[in-house]
Amino acid sequence: MKIEEWEKLAKILDVPLGEIYEADERQSNTCSDNASGNFIGTNFGPNNIYTTSELLIEMLQKHNETQQKYITKLEEENRELKKLVGKM
Repeated sequence: MKIEEWEKLAKILDVPLGEIYEADERQSNTCSDNASGNFIGTNFGPNNIYTTSELLIEMLQKHNETQQKYITKLEEENRELKKLVGKM
């Protein structure tokens, strides 16, 4: 992945870039899909072609949204339980 993609990923995960990125000079990508040189990851039906990094970012965003909903639910449950304990 390009450094810009790592920066986006770090922002989405809300972590410092250095925590998830380590330059590896030995790594190289040589597979390209067409004359434009775009890399193809997975094709999910007609007209839905994602590069690996776009798919990864989309999956992480959905995962983060799910986790945030779960955290919000747990915080609400904690408030309710503290009210019940306070009444004892």
